Amino acid sequence: MKKDETFKWDDKKFVEFYADSADIIILERQRLIRLLLEIVYFHFPSLVSLNILDLGCGDGIISRYVYDRSPDNSFFLVDASEEILKKAKINLSGASATYRHCTFQDFIASKNEYNKYNLVFSANAVHHLDLIEKAELFSKIYKELQLGGLFLNIDPVHPDSAYSEEIQFEIWRNWMNEALESNGHKVDVGKYDAIPIMYKNNLENKPSSLWNQLEMLEKCGFRDVDCFYKYSIFSLFGGTK
Repeated sequence: MKKDETFKWDDKKFVEFYADSADIIILERQRLIRLLLEIVYFHFPSLVSLNILDLGCGDGIISRYVYDRSPDNSFFLVDASEEILKKAKINLSGASATYRHCTFQDFIASKNEYNKYNLVFSANAVHHLDLIEKAELFSKIYKELQLGGLFLNIDPVHPDSAYSEEIQFEIWRNWMNEALESNGHKVDVGKYDAIPIMYKNNLENKPSSLWNQLEMLEKCGFRDVDCFYKYSIFSLFGGTK
C-alpha cells in the first residue's frame, strides 16, 4: 500500500480497532490462519532453519504461531505501518527477527535477494495493490524464494459479477453477526453490517479476481498453484517454486 491520503495504519486508534476486531470483521480469520499453517507444516515437516518472510505482517500473529511451533527459524517482517510493527516486535519478542518499515511498492523496487527465503506469506494486505503491482510482487517473491520454497496468501478477492458480490457480502455480514452472537456479544449484532460496503468504497482496497491472480502466479513460474480455501470474498491461495 502507498502512504497517501488513504493511509491510516499509523493512526494508533485505527490500529487498536483493527487488532481488537479483526477476528470478527475478517470472515474465518482464525480458520484461514490455521489452514495456512497446516500447509506450511506439511511442506516443511522439520520446520527448522528456514528464512521466513512475512509481507504486510501486521501484528505478526502468523509468524508468532510458526515461532511457537519451532523457534529455530529466521523471520523477516515487512509492513508499511510503524505503529503496527511495534505490535509485531512485542509478539515476536525473543525470536530471531528482522523488521523492515516499507511499503509494498518500496519492497517491489528494492534490489532482488535471489533465493533468500524458504517461505513467504501474507495476510489481508496484497489487495491494497492494483493488478499490475500484484504481478510485480508475485514475480519478486518468486525470484527471492529458494527452489522448493512456498508462497501463501490470505486475501479478499474481487467477485466476478455484481450479483456474486451481493451474495458474498451478505454471507460476510451474516458471518460477522453469528460470530458476535456466539462470542457473547448479541447486543452488538448488526454493528458491523456496513463493513462490506465501506471496504468496497475504500480507495485503498484494490481486490483482483482470484482466477487472475492464480494465472499470474503460474506465469511467474510457480508450481502447484491452487486456491486452498475460500469463504465469501476471503481466500487462501499460493504455490511452490
